[in-house]
Amino acid sequence: MVSICNTCQNLQRPSKAPDGATHEPFRWLKTTLPALRRSATAGCRGCALVLQGILLHHDRLVGVNEDAVRIAAESFTAVSGKQVQDHLSLELRWTASEDDCGEVSDDDHHHHEHELTYPDLKLEFYTDQDGQSPFPAIGRGRRISDNFFQDGGLERAKAIIETCVSHHSKCQRRTPPSLPRRVLDVHHHDGSNSIKLYETATCANGRFSESGNYITLSHCWGIGQNILRTTTSNLKAHQNSIPWSSLPKTFQEAVAITRALGLRYLWVDALCIVQDDAIEYAEQSLQMAEIYSNSFLTVAATSSPDSTYGCILPKKQPFKVQATDSKGSLYKIYVREQPSHYSFKGQFNEDDHMNDWVIPFNCSDEANRETPLLKRAWAFQERLLSPRVLHFTWSEMILECREAIQCECGRVDDPIYDPRTTDTIKREFADFTEHRVPELLAAKDSSDAMEGVVHQLANAGLEDSIPSSTPSKEEAIQLWSYVVTEYSSRNLTFDRDRLLAIAGVAKQFAPVLGGYIAGQWTSSTLNLLWYPSNPSICRRPHPSSTPVPSWSWAAIEGSSIEFDNSTAMDLGCRAIFPANSDRNTSSPEAWSPTSGQAIELSAAMLTEVVLKIDDESNFTLMKHNVGVEFTPDVGVPRGDDALASGDTLVCVLASMTWRSSIIGLVLKATKLQPQAYRRVGRFECYECEQEGQTDDSESQDAEALLTLWFPEIEDMTQLDEGPLTTISVV
Repeated sequence: MVSICNTCQNLQRPSKAPDGATHEPFRWLKTTLPALRRSATAGCRGCALVLQGILLHHDRLVGVNEDAVRIAAESFTAVSGKQVQDHLSLELRWTASEDDCGEVSDDDHHHHEHELTYPDLKLEFYTDQDGQSPFPAIGRGRRISDNFFQDGGLERAKAIIETCVSHHSKCQRRTPPSLPRRVLDVHHHDGSNSIKLYETATCANGRFSESGNYITLSHCWGIGQNILRTTTSNLKAHQNSIPWSSLPKTFQEAVAITRALGLRYLWVDALCIVQDDAIEYAEQSLQMAEIYSNSFLTVAATSSPDSTYGCILPKKQPFKVQATDSKGSLYKIYVREQPSHYSFKGQFNEDDHMNDWVIPFNCSDEANRETPLLKRAWAFQERLLSPRVLHFTWSEMILECREAIQCECGRVDDPIYDPRTTDTIKREFADFTEHRVPELLAAKDSSDAMEGVVHQLANAGLEDSIPSSTPSKEEAIQLWSYVVTEYSSRNLTFDRDRLLAIAGVAKQFAPVLGGYIAGQWTSSTLNLLWYPSNPSICRRPHPSSTPVPSWSWAAIEGSSIEFDNSTAMDLGCRAIFPANSDRNTSSPEAWSPTSGQAIELSAAMLTEVVLKIDDESNFTLMKHNVGVEFTPDVGVPRGDDALASGDTLVCVLASMTWRSSIIGLVLKATKLQPQAYRRVGRFECYECEQEGQTDDSESQDAEALLTLWFPEIEDMTQLDEGPLTTISVV
């Protein structure tokens, strides 16, 4: 009789799910690496297989104390008819958590709670499609293509795109879109691989009259990469022919993918915009909303740091391990590191309390290293606007669309396999734009014939239900603020693009939020209460021909920007924006997405204060011997932001929050413009202290600041009815 290993249970799958079980993983082992070694040495075949699989990934264990490595293995039991994957999942952890005492205890193998953190290394053991295995715990694995053009990669891409086109109403188009001003015609014209730049026809009103389906490319240009681009000097030549050999690898593979999917046109920013024509560059940059939202698919070189890498990257091949059954028969078991889904998964779980959420979503070193495109600001806009994005990563293809996210391994959005929350900002943005313009859903004809794979994916109808509700301004401003927080955490090569690279997204919010000037909505004064999450690393943008006003969040570089848009009590502060517009429109709303002038700030609680800076560079705002701490917007205030102890500043109290704090702006008089001020910071007061107060004295809460700084105001509920002070903020 075969003895049962206390460590791995011989990796023998139970014949049926435990009574009352749902889709919970079945825990096979919970041990340490030294204990696993001892069991394998003692002759357990299951432990020996698991140990061998771990040691094949020894490069991941360099410098790790073996005694600290904790191991857990689980598989997934089909319950209630739900299909589950048959691989054995192995999790290794060695990074200590705050609550970890370093102990590994026995666990009921039929009850499992996911660890609070994602494992340091996650492996999967699986068989090929014949399913032959000496261990019932190890079954067939999901196939991940090695190459898009071979090994089933193209067919897999077509399948997941077809799922989107056939079943996702938000991702469908009823009529073929207009082509952008220029596209790359990728059809073979002279028997070679060369392509050409095609200029689309225009109507008398200047609009582009040609329609058709096209693919867009999202990619990292790379620092110092002199990639091929269209300029005024080679525009005519590119319209005649662009030799294949002149294209960087990323462009070549984007062309090949477009051809393989049966489409004729491809849009690449470097080639379809004349790069040394400043006027065209600005005009076309402001057309990104139309260019990307009208594309059939965006091909994203998500793991490529520059255009020399290509879209399709070589994948690390799984290890093959020989295993034997009790009779000595040989079997082949595969071991590979499970796709971690990089930036698409958060650093917190779906059911975590909101206080544990980490925003921006996932800026871990690994995510930034493995998916550099997702760290780029321009690419963030392209990702939001596109109906669907096919990401090419080091580990697999991932299709992200307006309704779902799919991957080759099938686990990216399934909490059974990964409880971490999935990035849903693209879907939230799509929900907003769908409900914002319900008339777009009225047309239900989707019978357009499409070429190649598009032909396979067409003829899908809309759902009968049309959204009846439109988002409120409050909901829209909250989503916008979240978008800016994510966007501002990403990198730009040129400071001048700070507002330009989000203008396409802003255009989608305009029907609900109205006027938009230099990153701010004219309908929201509270949106001016932005603040950098880490002011110590912030700076002002480099000077440009269109300087950003100090009141705009785009006036700060180096840190993600956060907002306070909800208020428990309005303190009578209002902003009046200039009614300028830099576009031809019949709308009375202001639209100036990349520049702005002075705003008029009217407030019931506006006062001069004296700045005090102590020896440790702590900043305090003083009035009537009552002080409030504040942090400047930039780490080292210099130039127009320079601050010195004894300076007279202006504080504008704007809102009392649900946190029982008071928020306001800190302004400094400008040197060149009389009676004009510029923003130098924001303060949030939780408590205030009187000068000379001892450490044993109790501080007063934030609400006391209202009476200590403004004793003349007797009725806080009538602030709008009382006198207001108005100043100009540049």
